[in-house]
Amino acid sequence: MATLPHDFNYKTYLYLNKDLNKNMTFERTVQHYLNHGCNENRSYKKETNILVTVMSCKKHSHLWEELKKRTKNLIIFTASYNKSPTYYDKDAKILYLRCNDSYEGLPEKMILMIEQILTLPEFKNITHILKIDDHDTYFTDENIKNLYKLKELHLYNYIGQKKEYRAPNTWSDYHFGKVTQTSHWNNKKGDVSDVTWLDGGCSYVLSRKAMKYINKFYNSSNINTLRRNEIYEDVMIGRLLEMCNCHPHLANFNIKGDK
Repeated sequence: MATLPHDFNYKTYLYLNKDLNKNMTFERTVQHYLNHGCNENRSYKKETNILVTVMSCKKHSHLWEELKKRTKNLIIFTASYNKSPTYYDKDAKILYLRCNDSYEGLPEKMILMIEQILTLPEFKNITHILKIDDHDTYFTDENIKNLYKLKELHLYNYIGQKKEYRAPNTWSDYHFGKVTQTSHWNNKKGDVSDVTWLDGGCSYVLSRKAMKYINKFYNSSNINTLRRNEIYEDVMIGRLLEMCNCHPHLANFNIKGDK
């Protein structure tokens, strides 16, 4: 007798199989799958499609060609030059964002990338992104293929290889000497109080659901507010998702990070 897959989603099953009554109960939907859907090879979940998103900047553009050779489903996201509008160069696999290209621009670069993944038609089938830093994280195509086999990928919305936590009333000056002198964050400490996040230097995965959570807090409409509130992009992601009860989970990708 057929058994119910651990990742069976009855709402998705009804959505993908248009001939079924969308108002069917969970119990009736499960029975339909076990009695008919399994033998008919009906879909019960959306196909997983991971996009590797490499955070970069103009001064690291010499790394881009080598990065793009590592795996097929990859884009590099960076600031557009001369304040040009945001656009996606599909052939070059580069997402140009209208944002600050300096260290203090990392949070807005991350937020604007997520917004484009959620809105551009080219990315409508993307279910997850793997956030990679361009110069201190090494990965192969085999690493990416193995990501699809991780059970954590299908159980959680926020997974990574290294978890960080800072106690309440903790402030950081890690960015001192890295931001521009005209930055709001020049010689101003960043708040990392009571936050748990996944280390970006070791890479982490966000589901589309997690990206939607983040996009509700910050997007292109409130970038100026973001610039005053956030200096560390990975801490920001952890903080925002924590407010949505979306917590970080550890998984081993076998991707070499900076730690």
